[in-house]
Amino acid sequence: MTITPSVNIAPSLTDALWYSSQFSPSSTVQAAALEYPGQLLSRGSRGETVAQVQSRLGIAADGEFGPRTESAVRSFQAGAGLVTDGIVGPLTWGALFGTSTAQPPEPTGGSGSLGTAAVAVAAQQIGKPYRYGGAGPNDFDCSGLIQYVYTQLGVSVPRTTYEQFDALPPVSRADVRPGDVIFFLDDQGQAYHDGLYAGGGQMIISRRPGTYVQYQLIWTDNYRIGRV
Repeated sequence: MTITPSVNIAPSLTDALWYSSQFSPSSTVQAAALEYPGQLLSRGSRGETVAQVQSRLGIAADGEFGPRTESAVRSFQAGAGLVTDGIVGPLTWGALFGTSTAQPPEPTGGSGSLGTAAVAVAAQQIGKPYRYGGAGPNDFDCSGLIQYVYTQLGVSVPRTTYEQFDALPPVSRADVRPGDVIFFLDDQGQAYHDGLYAGGGQMIISRRPGTYVQYQLIWTDNYRIGRV
């Protein structure tokens, strides 16, 4: 099963002209494209990139990603047919600024890697409840969380644990990186559960009914690692 990127990511700005904060989404003037800056923006983020998003949304550009900005992002996402999670990742940025042609970062394990970005998206889901068949944004089962996280980064992965196990190439434990998928194996060597590796022997996982998305140590030695 092929895993293919559906949106592209680039870490730098183009040299195109950026219109001032007076620009509004209803203006007949076309805003210049801005490439995705390589970081997720969500509640608590601050700085110039936040101000750029605020300007594009037509709200006061104070550079502080608070409730007002989150509400505006959710409204924009709903209107654009995106997942309404209030997080500005590659897909939402691309819809805002018209950028969708750069390449996604290679999963090298560095601070700008796909895997690191996946962990950041997963961490935003901490505290959301487990629901069998849940694929976000409000609740998740184990594989639904994995699929949702990578969808936010423009990468398509299969829906179920079994399909993900078949599709993702295995890597050695010595080479495990944040963003890899930990597959728990039954006695026949088949995957029955999975979580997103977050580093330090920990995963972000939606484990079973009555629990929530959380950090958890890898609790068994009977597992295999897959990489998106």
